[in-house]
Amino acid sequence: MNLILKKYSNGIFLFSSLLFIISVLALGYTTHQKEFLQIFIFASFAFLGYLSLGFLNSPSLKAILIIGLIVRAALIFSFPNLSDDIFRFVWDGHLTANGLNPYGYLPSDIVSQNIPNLNHTLYDEMNSPNYFTIYPPFTQLIFYISTLLDIGPWHGIRLSTVIIKIIFFVAEVFTFIGIVKLLESLHYNKKLVAVYFLNPLVIIEGMGNLHFEILMVNFLVWSIYYLFVRSNIRLGSAFLVFSIASKLLPLMFLPYFLFRLKSNNRIRFFTWVTILLVLIFSPIAFGLDFANFGASIDLYFQKFEFNASIYYLLRYIGKAISGYNLIYYLGPILGIGVVLSIIKKAKKNKKYETIDFINFAFFSFSLYLFTATTVHPWYLIIPILLSVFVPWKFAIIWSFLILISYINYSYSPYYENLWVVAIEYFLVFGFLYYEYRYPSRNLTIR
Repeated sequence: MNLILKKYSNGIFLFSSLLFIISVLALGYTTHQKEFLQIFIFASFAFLGYLSLGFLNSPSLKAILIIGLIVRAALIFSFPNLSDDIFRFVWDGHLTANGLNPYGYLPSDIVSQNIPNLNHTLYDEMNSPNYFTIYPPFTQLIFYISTLLDIGPWHGIRLSTVIIKIIFFVAEVFTFIGIVKLLESLHYNKKLVAVYFLNPLVIIEGMGNLHFEILMVNFLVWSIYYLFVRSNIRLGSAFLVFSIASKLLPLMFLPYFLFRLKSNNRIRFFTWVTILLVLIFSPIAFGLDFANFGASIDLYFQKFEFNASIYYLLRYIGKAISGYNLIYYLGPILGIGVVLSIIKKAKKNKKYETIDFINFAFFSFSLYLFTATTVHPWYLIIPILLSVFVPWKFAIIWSFLILISYINYSYSPYYENLWVVAIEYFLVFGFLYYEYRYPSRNLTIR
């Protein structure tokens, strides 16, 4: 088999590259959220190209960078047809541009108040008109920047999309550099960067659909680099805060530093983190809108349900016993359970080193996803990033399987097909067990 691959390596590499690029661009430009068959076909071809490039064909580091940049650059002018979050992004950006605090107003309350650029074109496409925004202040800054060159309601949103994608493109370049630097510091194969940089889900949900996990992982990578490789508490904590300010989820990693840092460094770290968090989140605090922000976060745990695993099993059992949906209790209980498990894991030993933290982060985020009430495809971007460094690769398989959740949007009226969810998690947990049972056979870069 290896002799055959070697003999035809150039042809296989070219075919895999074209298959990968064309399929990802087809997902970005020609598919819509309700077109599941099209999504599934193009995603399947994209992942075939990805597996061939990343795990069989062993392209050079330069080739990985070039292919990853080509497909990302080509997506800059695509509109995020698989997600409608962009409409809320631009809505919040225009609120800020008009001098209004985005945390203080429901779209449904102000859509008819004749505020410039806040019109029914945006409002009618929005998926959360009756909820306060949940996006942290740093992302609000990006939303605001994207509206500065607005020249019309529909053309304006396309321009805002391009501006955000350019920011994402730059962030991805720095993420690539940061991953390679971390791999070098660990004396790992630098080609492992392909696990993240060529992953179709990362590209289509990041550059394609504009989910801010892309910025979150960029700052997280550089935070790990400066905290562990360079031992720079100030810069490392700053990057971690910006990761939190992009998405709140990296907050779950703070217990590691609470229990692992030595006393002086612990004080320095949390002093910097606290100061920067207060400064960045001051638009919420000083605007007296923290209650609104908190209420929207609370709704996430007590109302929203999508593509869950353990939670759905507990919901079924709870409903069989009580006769109604227990999400109001199960969501917070599972959340508290995750927090306690993370704290226990952080206290388990006193190691403070790069790979130990990465393993901790991978465990923490995987546990969170397996117990969450809502698991959208783009939530996997963090575990895909961490899969670059850990032997576990179930997140790679999951990054393909989770895309079948798009089938739910193809139904009219919308409903969630729990058989599809069951198939997804049966395969994910099955591969996880396989990796646990046969660790020497883990999927890896050749």
